[in-house]
Amino acid sequence: MTETKPKLMIAVLLLASALILGAACTGLLSHPVNSQTGSQEDTVLPVMQGQFDSLVLDTNLPTSPEVIAVYKIRSIDLVKDGDETKAFSIKNSIPSATEAPALAEKALEKYGGLPEDAQLVDAVPRYLNKYNLTTESVEEQHPIGTQVRYIQILNELPVIGASINMNLGEEGEIIKIMKAWPEYEQTGEVDIIPADKAYEKLRNSETIDRYQGTLPKGTKITKITPGYKLYNPWKQDSEPYLKPVWIFYAVTTFDPESFPLMVDATA
Repeated sequence: MTETKPKLMIAVLLLASALILGAACTGLLSHPVNSQTGSQEDTVLPVMQGQFDSLVLDTNLPTSPEVIAVYKIRSIDLVKDGDETKAFSIKNSIPSATEAPALAEKALEKYGGLPEDAQLVDAVPRYLNKYNLTTESVEEQHPIGTQVRYIQILNELPVIGASINMNLGEEGEIIKIMKAWPEYEQTGEVDIIPADKAYEKLRNSETIDRYQGTLPKGTKITKITPGYKLYNPWKQDSEPYLKPVWIFYAVTTFDPESFPLMVDATA
């Protein structure tokens, strides 16, 4: 008789980042980034394949504003710091989801503090799981860090791509952080399409970003809002810019963590 030994599986650490049925993110999309002294280009995720016409609308279409403010980016604060090995190492203990936001705010003083236009997305303890493939169950959990994420809010609207994504260690210290945080100057206003037309574009797969993977059947849209998408925050050879979008927050049947699907709000 052959015995199947338990194997280790690592829980997703960076949503962002990663994206989408785990990414985020963030942010929440997070991008490959440069250090404060170096540089590295963004990578463009290629379109999510899937049954966009089978999306379940689990919320009401919001009242649509006729116009949205447009901005140019005056400056952008970029930070990538931390120890990759330490970020994935097993800890004796990690902050709880309840205590992590206060610890994160304190730890961010090293990087200029928590911006006033930041909104907490979530605080999630992450574990290295010992998973038994025979019984299909988690036998042990080992803490590796607590992920805390913030998104930028501009004129009460979310900015996808402008975020702080960090992992906290045993004492609430930052063991890894990625931050892209612009400052803006309003340059005018632009007409935007109504929410129902934006939803029609979504169902026709007319998303502005193309994600790898498959959109599972039964995916629900749980929240809809106008907002912005930040482009090129890490590219030294391209100017960063902001694009008005309609954001559709989606939830799959196997993961309660939402992720954004976006369509151009101006055409």
